[in-house]
Amino acid sequence: MCHSFMQVISMMRPWPARWAAAVAVVAPMLLPGAANAQWLDYAQLDVAASATTVVLVTAVGKGDAEHPPPIVSATYTRWSSGEAAGAGYVYRWALPLQTQQWLVGVGVGVNANRSWPPSDTLNDSAITARAQSEWFGPAPGGSYYALAQVSSYRKTWLFTAQYTLADQPLSFEWTQYHERGYQSTGVGLRIATSVPRWFVRLGVSRGNDETGPYVGIVYNGF
Repeated sequence: MCHSFMQVISMMRPWPARWAAAVAVVAPMLLPGAANAQWLDYAQLDVAASATTVVLVTAVGKGDAEHPPPIVSATYTRWSSGEAAGAGYVYRWALPLQTQQWLVGVGVGVNANRSWPPSDTLNDSAITARAQSEWFGPAPGGSYYALAQVSSYRKTWLFTAQYTLADQPLSFEWTQYHERGYQSTGVGLRIATSVPRWFVRLGVSRGNDETGPYVGIVYNGF
């Protein structure tokens, strides 16, 4: 199954179509090279008419099912009236379950947000606390993965769930995201490509009463 440690809903705000199209063309040429780097375990790009989001994750050291390694992540989102970036470190450990797996983690990060034109109420940056919980294992007819994350930055929380059909290159995804002043919900499909560890994402996201489609590409080396 694919264990995506970070899922990002595209922020549904106006974004020039020419920029989205350019990123959609260039990204498939750039991401494979980045994913082949030994330091990168997960890469994701989501493109919508509203925003573009990049996520990078790497494990720190080696680990196993009983001793999962810490992770370092970086995210960047850009839309027509602003941009947001974040980076963090999360230490994780496994809790004992019989047939399922449960990982919990705590860590620290730094986040920043900038708007155009500049706004004292929208521009900010902070060192933040983070926590997360992951569940995954077998499910009837396939397997599942679920992730819950919370952050002290703008009272942010995220929950995402994924169900993968057994012996099929198809997964169903659902994500709920919340931060101060913005909420979104997304549903979509993740389709395995002919290249191992590479997936395509297709779906629809609704945020702050605006709805639109998104397309994404994912490398999952975990």
